Amino acid sequence: MLYVITILTGALGAVLGFAAALAATAGAGGASPAMQLAGPAGALIGFFAATAITLYTKGGFRSAREIAIRSAAVAVMIGVAAAAGVNLRSAAFAHLGIAAAPAVEFEIRLPATASKLQREAQVELHTDRNQTLASLDEQLSPTLDGRVVLKGKVALKYQTADRFVVLSLPGDAQRLFKLRLPAQPSKTAQFGPWHLVDKIANTPDHATQPNDIYAIRYRVL
Repeated sequence: MLYVITILTGALGAVLGFAAALAATAGAGGASPAMQLAGPAGALIGFFAATAITLYTKGGFRSAREIAIRSAAVAVMIGVAAAAGVNLRSAAFAHLGIAAAPAVEFEIRLPATASKLQREAQVELHTDRNQTLASLDEQLSPTLDGRVVLKGKVALKYQTADRFVVLSLPGDAQRLFKLRLPAQPSKTAQFGPWHLVDKIANTPDHATQPNDIYAIRYRVL
């Protein structure tokens, strides 16, 4: 019971120390080094001061060595509990499909004529579990060969390898690009190679002729 009380008072001391340090350095401005260092330092001082007082008054410990050892033990227990809580939360959210999801940043190469349809373009991520609307850049980027590139991002909310990026342009059939990624992809610093359209909506697979008019490349954020 003593350590539960000590943990609670230590947490309260950290909060009060943080607030007091920020108040004391408020005149220095929010972007100053003093302001940035004062908060954490105040929280640390407040935490150890509160745990020391609690151990002294409630635990009967009198020597500085005993108080220091037990204060450090309380800090370790809080750290272990916090790490376990974060891991448990991440595992639970991942199981439910609501974890902080990775995202795919993509570039879709389009013919120059598609630049007129930019404002009406729509890109979605279709999986076997959900559909997500992608966020698109406001401007198209021109290429050296006279075409344009549509850029955007979309979250990978579920762990599945069945993923398609679906491009919709007014008056044109939807074009589907398969994301060649595992269910749990790792982050990639660089864009991968360009991939052509894998499927055109309402068109038999054997009738989808490969061409490089439309293509996609992507990386995982």
